[in-house]
Amino acid sequence: MAWSGGARFQVRYDACIIGAGAEGLACAATLGHCGVRVAVIERAGAPGGRCVTRRFAPGFFASPYADELAAIPPSIFRDLDLARRGAILMPDSEPRGAIDGVRDAVIARVLADATITPSRVWFRRARSAPPWPGEELATRNSVACGGEGRGDPDRSALALLAGPPGGLPHGGLGALGAALRSAAEDAGAKIFCGLEVTDIRRRRGHVVAVGLADGSEIAANAVVSTLDLKRTFLALFAWNELPKALVERIATFRAAPGIARLLLALESPPTLPKGADRALLRRPIVVAAPHADALRAWAGGLIPERPSAVLRLVSAIDPFLAPDGGAVLTVTLNAIPHAPFDGPWTNDKRERLQTRALALVDEAFPGTSAKIKAAELIVPPDIENQLGLTEGDLAGGALSPSQMLSFRPFPEMSGSRTPIAGLYLAGGSAALGPLATCASGVAAAIAVLTDLGADTGRDA
Repeated sequence: MAWSGGARFQVRYDACIIGAGAEGLACAATLGHCGVRVAVIERAGAPGGRCVTRRFAPGFFASPYADELAAIPPSIFRDLDLARRGAILMPDSEPRGAIDGVRDAVIARVLADATITPSRVWFRRARSAPPWPGEELATRNSVACGGEGRGDPDRSALALLAGPPGGLPHGGLGALGAALRSAAEDAGAKIFCGLEVTDIRRRRGHVVAVGLADGSEIAANAVVSTLDLKRTFLALFAWNELPKALVERIATFRAAPGIARLLLALESPPTLPKGADRALLRRPIVVAAPHADALRAWAGGLIPERPSAVLRLVSAIDPFLAPDGGAVLTVTLNAIPHAPFDGPWTNDKRERLQTRALALVDEAFPGTSAKIKAAELIVPPDIENQLGLTEGDLAGGALSPSQMLSFRPFPEMSGSRTPIAGLYLAGGSAALGPLATCASGVAAAIAVLTDLGADTGRDA
């Protein structure tokens, strides 16, 4: 939708959502269905966030940032009517018994908590709420997972909880993005693309508006940010305007190890190793390096000699991603530094990482590098620039014991509400961010509905 704003122009909505990715669109659809007037502001030229499918070579398509996301809870999938809107997902993982039950209980707990307006003094007293389901996982596990985390052989309970994958949509993740956009627009939300929020404005301690880069302003009673924790607070507020305790907490929040993605257009499908089952072509292929070695290299800003990787022949599942006879292979490389120790990502460094990634591809599928028609490498700074994520961190923060469940992003701010009245957090840094797609957006919407009702005396 075009924007007609200009300097000093103001328009008013009940709620404004920063970011038109999966969480922002799910939040908008949920609010819109309840009669809330919603504006969604997206700095990119089109909505979707990482839920996009892009042509990276003539006739070849792929989702640039991930092949699949964490599963959408079935109740949310149904409420948003995503199947009718074209989001046909092909799950590729088996149920995981008890761990899936814990995840479902956590999601239910957060959604229920969002319906209760809390009475608390931020940062001044210990939490008195009962432990969350699965809280022991966050206190007894110390393995942090990088990137998608699916290439790590050390599958901690935290890593299992942060998933499972939701399946590959026909048409790539762009089909899911289009379905979510349809749900939001059908609910009456207005989506404005090509605009960047520069600041969040307050009056007497309560959020009243967001300022835009073109000088215009959107007034709103509630603002939901789907940006990561640090972008939300440290880029959209002056630090001296924030409570000191909040700034200190944010400073301790750690990013997850970054990922890189290599998209390969092949003139023909890879050749299977001798004796291999053809079903191998439809499954993710894990090429793992020792976890501790990978994390040490990442922490030191080193480009790993042998990265942990997940290979995916996405065109074997969705043939429409490649022309007849061709194939699309994606390579997700884990624990890749955002800032190498010896300076920015140069062409030489990109070529070095790509060469090492192709060696892994030929190891899994001999001779594949000879079939490459085109390749595109995406490294963490590219993700940061394109999606606006701090350090290109797709996870929204490390999946470590101190940053999971009720500790995410930190104990005094679990759920969606923040210490800034009228500001809510969705996206990867929120409590539900790593567990399920769309869930943190819906939780934020429920909290907004609850609080708007409390503020106005109307039924939420």
